[in-house]
Amino acid sequence: MSNVYPLKSDEQYIEQASEWISKLDRGLSPTEANELEQWLIANKEHRRVLTKMANLWGKMDVLNHLSDVVPHTPNHASKVSGQRWAVAASIIFASLFSIGAYQWSKNQQNSLTAQHIYSENVYATKVGEHATFYLQDKTKVVLNTNTQVKVTYTDKQRLFELVKGELHVTVAHNTKQPLSVYAGGKIIQAVGTAFNVQLQDTGVELIVTDGKVLVADQSFDNSTPLTQQNRRLSHASLAVSKGEKVELSAQQPQILQLKTSEIEVDLSWQKGELIFRGESLADALKEISRYTPYHFKVADDQLKTLQIAGLFRTNDIEGLLTALEQNFAIEHQRVDGQTILLQASHQPQL
Repeated sequence: MSNVYPLKSDEQYIEQASEWISKLDRGLSPTEANELEQWLIANKEHRRVLTKMANLWGKMDVLNHLSDVVPHTPNHASKVSGQRWAVAASIIFASLFSIGAYQWSKNQQNSLTAQHIYSENVYATKVGEHATFYLQDKTKVVLNTNTQVKVTYTDKQRLFELVKGELHVTVAHNTKQPLSVYAGGKIIQAVGTAFNVQLQDTGVELIVTDGKVLVADQSFDNSTPLTQQNRRLSHASLAVSKGEKVELSAQQPQILQLKTSEIEVDLSWQKGELIFRGESLADALKEISRYTPYHFKVADDQLKTLQIAGLFRTNDIEGLLTALEQNFAIEHQRVDGQTILLQASHQPQL
C-alpha cells in the first residue's frame, strides 16, 4: 500500500502562492515578474485562489489601479486585458498577507492558508545540566543550564519558543520551512545556519556561528497562535552573519565582530566549561550561579572588582572554591545549604 497522499489542488496552489508572496515581499525582478504572470495565466484555478482572497477582504475595487505593476510578455499581448486583474490580484494577496491574512485563516476551518501541526514538544534542562537533541529534520539543538524551549513543526514553518535559558541550534536547510526562534520579544529566523540565543536579565544575546540570520521585533497578536502566524522576515530586517554578536534588546543594537577564540569562550558551556579572561569576580560569580543551586555572597565590596582568569568546570563547585583560595586568596564559608560566603583570607569571620 502506498503511503504517498497527493495534496489537494488548493493546497498545491497555496504552496506555490506562498513562494510568490516571499518574492513579492522583497520585490520582483523583471524575470520574476514575467514568471509570475505566466503562472497566473497558466491555470484559471490560480486566478480563482487569488480572487477569492481579494474578495473576502473587500479589495476587488482597487485591482484596476494595480494592473500595470507587473509587465506582460509580448507573447501574451492579446490576453493582457483579460489577465491584468490576475496580476493585480497577486499584489493584493501579498499585501493582505502582510497585514493579517492569517487572522482570516484562523476563523476558516477550510482556509487555504491553515497550517497543519506535525509535531509539538517541550525540551528542558535542569540547573547544572546541558543536553543535545536531534529533531526529525536533523536540526541539532543544544540546551544550556536551566533552559526550556517549545518546538513546533508545521507544514509551513519550524517554530522555537525560548521560554528561558540558552540554546545553540544548527538548522537543517529548508527554504520552504524557515526556522524561527521567538525570544524576549524578538524573532530570529534562518533557513539553514547555526546560531546561539541567550535570554538574559537585560534582554536577548545572539551569536551567529555559521551563515546568516534575520532579526525583527515580534508583533504581539494574542488572538492568533504563533503556529498560525507563519511570519517570514523581510530581507530588509536586521541581518547578523557568521562571527557576529549582538545584544538585541539595545535601543540601537551594535553588531560586534568576534574572533574565533572569543566565540569559543562564549560557547565553552557546551563542553561543560566556563572560561574567564579578566572578568570581575562579581560578573564571574553571576555566570557561575547559572550552573549551581548555590548563591554566593561577597563580604568585601572591593573583592567584587577583583579580576578573575581561568577555566572552571560548571559542575565542580569544590574546584572553584579551591582555585579562589589558592590563586586569589579568597576564603569561603558555607552559611547554609544554599549560601556560600566569600571573603579575603585572614579576615575575621562574619
